[in-house]
Parts: sequence; structure tokens; C-alpha cells
Amino acid sequence: MKPRFKALPMLGLAAALLLGTLLACSRDDPKAAADGAAANAKQFSILAGSEVRDLEPLLPALEKATGLHLRFTYAGTLDAVERIQAGEQFDAAWLASNRYAMLTPGVKERVLASERTMLTPVVLGLKRSKAQSLGWADAAGNSIADVTWKDIAQAAEKGRFSFGMTSPSASNTGFSGLIGLAAALAAKGDALEVADIDARQLGAFFKAQTLTAGSSGWLAEAYVNEQTRIDGMINYASTLHALNAGGKLSEPLTLIFPREGIITADYPLMLLNNARRADYDQLLAYVRSPAFQAPMTRQTFRKPVAAEVVFDPKLYPASLIELPFPAKLSVIDAVLQAFDNEIRRPADSSFVLDISGSMNGPRMEQMKAALLGLTGLDTSLSGRFARLRDRETISLTAFDDSVRPAVVLSLTKERRDAAEKRIRDYVAALRAEGGTAIFTATRTAYLQSLSRRAREPERFYSVVLLTDGENNQGLDGAQFEAWYNSLPESDKRIRIFAIQFGEARADQLESLARLTGGRVFNATRTPLSLVFKEIRGYQ
Repeated sequence: MKPRFKALPMLGLAAALLLGTLLACSRDDPKAAADGAAANAKQFSILAGSEVRDLEPLLPALEKATGLHLRFTYAGTLDAVERIQAGEQFDAAWLASNRYAMLTPGVKERVLASERTMLTPVVLGLKRSKAQSLGWADAAGNSIADVTWKDIAQAAEKGRFSFGMTSPSASNTGFSGLIGLAAALAAKGDALEVADIDARQLGAFFKAQTLTAGSSGWLAEAYVNEQTRIDGMINYASTLHALNAGGKLSEPLTLIFPREGIITADYPLMLLNNARRADYDQLLAYVRSPAFQAPMTRQTFRKPVAAEVVFDPKLYPASLIELPFPAKLSVIDAVLQAFDNEIRRPADSSFVLDISGSMNGPRMEQMKAALLGLTGLDTSLSGRFARLRDRETISLTAFDDSVRPAVVLSLTKERRDAAEKRIRDYVAALRAEGGTAIFTATRTAYLQSLSRRAREPERFYSVVLLTDGENNQGLDGAQFEAWYNSLPESDKRIRIFAIQFGEARADQLESLARLTGGRVFNATRTPLSLVFKEIRGYQ
């Protein structure tokens, strides 16, 4: 899930100075205090999906028009649903979709109003030449109208193309892609039921997935960096159009709109605080007006909901069929659980754990709690979908100034309980002492992953490094980089995801992530347990 991050209101320098003056004067001036309270009352808090970050350039005009100072807290879809369900206080929520939310007990009751604000379907984008070779695009690279999801699934099963997709339990694009595919392959005219889930066909399709991610934005960035070896991705049509217009692709992507239909993100703005209904109505009216919809469409390539706003008709077909969405939460949960434990390619997940002396005390307890949560002890909504998966291989490597022997376990449906107990026992026995050999430990875990990959190349491989300090033993960063660069290109495909914790040096971790195509997660301002759950979307 996404880290809980609060974006500051977008104030200019003059506004910031004025606010500072008001606060400074408020102790002695009752009128200034009242004015300051009024200004504060116009803040409007929004729990938002990470997908709406690209609207930030439009916020100054929005705030000027409405007089509202928007305070965003970004979260992944399941994390947002969980926070609404738990009763966290926000004035509104703005997610890519609320379909899952409106089926979740305790959430629908909190949504007092909801209106869609912009549109973009989740589709498959393929390199133009690949789409043409499959017969899915004409000579100009435009998609043809009669491609079906069954055609796409059969081509995927035969290995005729490869693609990337986000984790369905971490991001709306993966969620919509999976639900849409399951509904289309069931070939029903009404909502999907558990009995309709065809795990075999779905599994055949996902054999072609060679890249996974926890967010649609990161997926797009990863595709740009690896476009020579991946044929396309499932993502928002707007994101694919933006990539085509961005000048970073060696070959444009053809968007495939299957004949059976798609699932569309409609970005509903949802009122959660009835006391702010008037402000919500004002905000919604502006967001749905041409003043906002026109620049939104130009900048994000999403389809406007304002009928009077003109957009390029080449971006989207004149009519799109919307696939029926499951009517029961139990069906969605069954699809997600089947995907993680039966359908998707299994993962090989290595955790490299700092147990140096600086980790002693609360830090060690936080690390243990975060790891134990992955073994089924975290029964929250997000915790259930971050749990270790059937068929997954888990490697745990602890280090201080030396690297401890790794514990490697394979989880299966039959041996899950025993494997998870083994992990709990291992984690409980960890003790903090000694120095910090970050790069030596990471290289050791990477080499062990390469050895396993030689035997089982079809898995998704990743290395997660958690450290709270600066490297002071063994290899240094330059030596690690020289070693990594000496590897054959085929061995440079295991990503390193680093967790910045305590006093860990951001530059050291960024160098590891940048070198291997991974990313850094900041646990200095986000609870470590949430960071671990977010990382699961990338494994």
C-alpha cells in the first residue's frame, strides 16, 4: 500500500508570510486570532489515491476559485478503504475508483455523496510492431475493433508477448485489469461469481507477465527503463497516452480496447464529513466545470466528464463497453486471493535485515512486528493481502558487521503453517549487536538469489534491504557498484528495494535502488509495518 504522506497546502511565498504574521499576532490580537481560525477552517482534507498526484499543477487555480486550501493524504486503494473503514477523519476521499470501497462494510455508510470527475479505462498497451504482428493493429498502428480478451489470453499463453502490471491488491490498475479479465473470460452477461473464476485461463495469461509493481506510476517508469525487453503493460489509457507523448519511448504503444469491454476508472470525489457539504459542493462544481476539465484533459490525457469540453477523439473509441463489476465483496476477495496464491507467477523474496547495535530497542521491535505481520498476524484488510503467498520462496539474511547464514523457506499450501512458524521463531530470536556491513550483506543475498534463479527462472525475484545506519564494514558503495557492473546483463534483473530507517544514509540507499531498477521506501516518517506491506506490491 501507499505510504501515508500529507502534502502541504500549495501556498505562495506571500501567502506563507501572511499566515506566519497572523499566527504571530494571534496571541495578543483577538481579531487576528479569529481571522487565523477562519483561514484554518477553510482547509479541506482529502484522502487521495496516488493517481491524482498529477493534478497538483492545477491546484493553485482550483484553490483560488474555491477559497479552499486542499490538504492531501495519499494512499493506495486498499489502504484508503481501510482508513475510511477505521473512521479516520477526512472531509473527502478522491480515489481512482470506489467500487471496492462501496462493497466494504463500514465504508459505504461513511460516503455521504459521490460524483465522478474524470475518466480513463484500464487497457493493454503494446508496442506498435508487436500489436501489428499479432494482427491487433492496422498499418498506422491503430488498434482494430474486434480483438477479444480471449485472443489476448491465448497469445499470452503461447508466449507471443510480454507485459507488466501492478499488483491487484496494491494498485487500481492491476485490480481493474484482473477483475476485467476474469469477467471477460467468464463470458457472462452479469456480475462475476466465485464459481466463474477460471484460474487455469487466468494463470495461462499471467505467464506472460514479466514485470510487477506496486503503483501505476512506478510501473510506467520501470517500463521506460526496460522497454527493450518488455512488449507492453496493463495501465491507465491516460498513462499510456502520456508515455506516447512524452518522447521517452523508442516505439509508441498501441492501446488495445477488447471487444468484450473494459473497466474504467472514474475518479469519484466522495464526501465523508457532512459538516463540509457546502465546501464539497463548491469543490465538486469547480472540478466538474470546463475551467478545470479542459486543462485536466490536456495535461493528463483523461477523458472529461464535462460534455462541452473538447478532447482528441483519437484517444478513446466513440463508445466503450463497461464489463460488469462483481456485486459481492466475497467474489472480489476470492479473485485477489486466487491471484496471489494460484494464478500469478510465484515470487522469490529476499529480506536483508540490519541487526547492528543501533537497532537495539524500539527499532528492533518495529522490524520484528513488521515481519511477523507478513506471516498472518496482521489481520487487517491490507495485512491480509500483504501476507506471504503460497508457492513463494522467502529468504531471511541478518547482518551486523558480518553476514549471518540465510534461512530459506518455500511456502506451499500444505506447509504454510510450518514455514510461517519457522519465520516467527527466526524473527523472535534476532538480537542487535555489532557494526553495519550493508553492501556485503546485500551482495551475499543477491548472489544467493541468482543461484536460485538459475534453477527457477520463472519467478519474480527481489531483494529488500532494511537498515538504520551507515555502512562501516566490508564492501563500500563503490566496490558494490563495480561488482554489480561486472555481472552479465542477464544477471542484472533482480531489483533491490531499500528501506530508509533511523539514520540510514539516503544517498547510499538511492544508489542501490537506482543501480538495480528498484526504489527507496522512507520509514523515517511512515510506520515500518506500512512500508513492509507497501513493498509486497513490488514482489
